[in-house]
Amino acid sequence: MDRRTLLRGAAALPVASAVGVSPAAAGGKRVVVLGAGLAGLTAAYNLMRHGYDVVVLEAQNRPGGRVRTVRDGFQRGGHAELGAIRIFETHEYTLKYVKEFDLALTPYDSGERAYFMQGERFRQPAQGTPWPLAGFAPGEELDPGGQILRLLGSGIAQLGDVFDPDWPRSVPSALALDRHTIDSFAQAGGASETLRQVFYAQEGRCGNWNAAAVLAMEAIGFGTTPQSIKGGNDKLPYAFAKALGGRIKYTSQVVRISQDERSVTVGYVDRTGRHEIRADRCVCALPFAPLRRVSTDFTGAKADVIRQLRYFPVARCYFQTRSRFWERESLGGITLVSTDTMAGRIWNTSSQQADPEFGMIQSYMFETDALTYAGYGHRRVARMRGLMDTLLPGIRGQIVGCVEKVWQEDPWAGGGWGWAGPGELAWMLPAMRQAAGRVHFAGEHTSLWIAWMNGAIESGERVTREILAA
Repeated sequence: MDRRTLLRGAAALPVASAVGVSPAAAGGKRVVVLGAGLAGLTAAYNLMRHGYDVVVLEAQNRPGGRVRTVRDGFQRGGHAELGAIRIFETHEYTLKYVKEFDLALTPYDSGERAYFMQGERFRQPAQGTPWPLAGFAPGEELDPGGQILRLLGSGIAQLGDVFDPDWPRSVPSALALDRHTIDSFAQAGGASETLRQVFYAQEGRCGNWNAAAVLAMEAIGFGTTPQSIKGGNDKLPYAFAKALGGRIKYTSQVVRISQDERSVTVGYVDRTGRHEIRADRCVCALPFAPLRRVSTDFTGAKADVIRQLRYFPVARCYFQTRSRFWERESLGGITLVSTDTMAGRIWNTSSQQADPEFGMIQSYMFETDALTYAGYGHRRVARMRGLMDTLLPGIRGQIVGCVEKVWQEDPWAGGGWGWAGPGELAWMLPAMRQAAGRVHFAGEHTSLWIAWMNGAIESGERVTREILAA
């Protein structure tokens, strides 16, 4: 039984459908959208189609937000995804617009990974053979992957209906999960430290994340067929931007949001100075980290959640290689090496490249790994190259291009995605989604698909419906 089948069967959760919006006459009403990430673009695009006068303010000189594809510095048409990277068959909101804009998808190849843990490099042992790691609890060492799936499945069974508007407060067992981190949930379920480290080597270091949020994302966010947009995931935000045309104002930094009973006023600064836009409604699709620098009049839980939501430290370091040398040891698939080192997971995006010979690999780092990497400053790429010699033997002399990104250093993001700690999801999730007067809120942080393009797009459709119904 594969991972998706086990997790789905444990919870019997429904799959949300990508609900369309019904045409409505806007009557010339204006909406100002803050942020040209996928959440803001989705809202702006749909409101435009319903006749609204839409203006999008974007601080950067490009659309996409945390969808960012880089091509400069690589040979033979290579590209690297510094932000969103995977689309599963379960991501129906994303797939809806991939189809609408006639974009092609490329599946990742499959294959076997290696592990580097407790200072040793090894391949996954044959079924029934103990894993060569110290510290397993009795019964874990023969099948740690199966033990992890059973533990996740037991948690997912406690979630209830995650699509209930009042979830997780509507489900007592989900509220109990909300009080845990994923690490404390696993400990309570009897998982050893070693088993938990195997999970983080496979999935990224997420132990301090809210258990209810992680389990909900595991249940609805993953599928069996990872893929990406052919030529780069940024083709999706650029397709939205092309449809919106001159409605997007780039290099326009929002500095103030105020409102009265009839309108919203947004102050922004561009290359020519300070300006104001008055609109009937506002869609705030900014991550809360940069929103904290904006002067606002929000109060109560909305002000509290904007101030308190944390953003997950995430870093990536890509290397383009002359060949796919790892295939000589029969490694392949999206994950080449799962590690308990600073490098986190070594991911392989070579199957998404235009050239069939050159390789493209990355170190994908979460939380403490990303912070450690960032702490090396100007030496961090060299440090990673040295670590790669150990994790992926044969890389020396292969590297022809490199790019890296530390998302917590990005002033327009503040991190990879918003995340709740123990005891926070039950109040933060409704507070993040709730409109404040004439200001509506979108972004992956307001969605169950935290950290996914699918969540950003879902939230853009949700605020579209809110405005149409207002």
